Amino acid sequence: MPHPFDTASFLSVWYWALTVLVWTLVTWRVLGVPHDMLLRAARLPEVSARVDTLAHIAAERIEGVAGAAGIALATLAGFCLAVLAVLGFLFQVELARALTPLALPLCLIGATTARLAIRVRAADLRGEPLRRLLSRHRAWNQTVAVLAMFAAALLAALQQPVHFPR
Repeated sequence: MPHPFDTASFLSVWYWALTVLVWTLVTWRVLGVPHDMLLRAARLPEVSARVDTLAHIAAERIEGVAGAAGIALATLAGFCLAVLAVLGFLFQVELARALTPLALPLCLIGATTARLAIRVRAADLRGEPLRRLLSRHRAWNQTVAVLAMFAAALLAALQQPVHFPR
């Protein structure tokens, strides 16, 4: 029986707690707009105005970062992902192997969020079209999160077969 404070990444309660926390935080907000505000914005015009404001502020910030350092950030992210994958799967470093199914989907979500921000600013979306797009992006983030957690669990089962009886 593994100890709760075990240093083996996939067997650690802390790894799974971190994984759930990260995906909860990522899927709760889209462009800085919490999900509960999206739900209330359909009924309350003053909340809808705040959703528009929050989304446009976040979109402007993300677009500014993407415009100024987007290529450098994409290059750095690709390099870090490659290092994690090589360390984890070629050199069998378990921490790197455990961080790969967390970092790779996070980079994917970061890229799609940057595209969303550029789209929101270019089309100057507001009101119902903006809320629909944010809700769709949140559903996409949730799908990626579920697949990432499933991949991590599958990888844990494949890497630690002693702890997962058949």
